[in-house]
Amino acid sequence: MRLSLSRILREPSLNGIYRLSGARELEPSLDGRLLSDKKTLLTALGLALEFPEYYAPNWDALEECLQDMSWRSGPITLRIRHADRLLPPLRHTLMDIFAEAARTWASQGRCCSLFLSGLRDADQLPLVT
Repeated sequence: MRLSLSRILREPSLNGIYRLSGARELEPSLDGRLLSDKKTLLTALGLALEFPEYYAPNWDALEECLQDMSWRSGPITLRIRHADRLLPPLRHTLMDIFAEAARTWASQGRCCSLFLSGLRDADQLPLVT
């Protein structure tokens, strides 16, 4: 399935996790080559998504903050370039947490999607053109 980025960013029913093709610009954006471990990844996510000061780099805090996001308006988006460089267990946990947040926000009419660049077709994620 191929969808346009602009459509995903305006239709909460399309919230989810996508492979992003090409050199599309989307902010905030992180570089997977620099996210070598759990603490580095979670710290970078907190900064990129402007989490409150009480955020601590752990999975529970990430889940809690993604489910709140009251400090930001508009779509909740994140792009990770070179997502193939994330350790698979980290990538899969991040995808699980982001997918749950995307479902929650869809039910409330707010767009929320994670965009991963650098993954192969084998990763079974819809491709955004």
